[in-house]
Amino acid sequence: MQTIFQNLNSTFVSNIRDLYGEEGETWINNLSSHLTHLSEKWNFRFLNVMSNLTYNFVGLVEVMPTGERAIIKMGPRRKNIAAEVQWLQCFNKGVPKIYWHDDEHHAYLMECLAPGNSLKTLVKAGQDNSATRLLCHTIRDLQSHQQKKPDFPHLSELAESLSSLKNHLDDKMLSKAESLFHELTTDRVQDVLLHGDLHHDNVLSSDTTWKVIDPHGYVGDPAFEVGAMIFNPRDCFPKEKSASQIIERRLKILAEELPFDAKRIKAWAYCRTVLSIAWTFEDYKTLPAFEIEIASVIDQAKI
Repeated sequence: MQTIFQNLNSTFVSNIRDLYGEEGETWINNLSSHLTHLSEKWNFRFLNVMSNLTYNFVGLVEVMPTGERAIIKMGPRRKNIAAEVQWLQCFNKGVPKIYWHDDEHHAYLMECLAPGNSLKTLVKAGQDNSATRLLCHTIRDLQSHQQKKPDFPHLSELAESLSSLKNHLDDKMLSKAESLFHELTTDRVQDVLLHGDLHHDNVLSSDTTWKVIDPHGYVGDPAFEVGAMIFNPRDCFPKEKSASQIIERRLKILAEELPFDAKRIKAWAYCRTVLSIAWTFEDYKTLPAFEIEIASVIDQAKI
């Protein structure tokens, strides 16, 4: 396990250091010893670090003595990892199985999804419509197979992040997002448990079906779930048509496939995009030009 640090990508290391400071540095330095402890506790053999790490450590392991492959996930803070475990345990379909979790080391072991390709592979293959429809199927599946709705934060709490954009983002864009956010979270009768970050990278193939990973975990309006996919995947957003054509096509499919009002879908797509701008600004003090463009496109979209 002494080579773990060398196999961590630079983006992941920078993210952890930027977000957690000295705490993050200590956590990275202790990763190998934590893995050694957990491998003895859960009887697994560590195989390799997963590629494209961002904010949590993810690795492939072999469970002994069955030889079954599994995924270990660890984070710098207990709160985030514990919330993921709690969220995944609220569903009996559409999510990977949780085998074990360890609060002390902020870690859990879960089912390895195979072949494990994300919906991004469809976007890259020019099948954006299919990817959008599969996301709709995933949303319907999750919202109809909830076993419980525990005490997760309500969507309304997220509106606080929008205030960080005051005097930085166009006033009209920000005020519209704040107004819509308040309007969309006032009536809570239909609230459900939400993934909160449901986009192409977080939906993986598992045999002949698809399962979701990396939940944020909120309670709120069911239509909120469409928001994260609208500006994703950032690194391979479709380019065969203009951004406005792509967005309008996606919004139309979402309205066709989901039992939500089309205007509500558009409103949440707009709010979630501006919220992403706010989160980026909070973390890095920069405004993401792509999301600003997409928010403007959504605002002008005709559906």
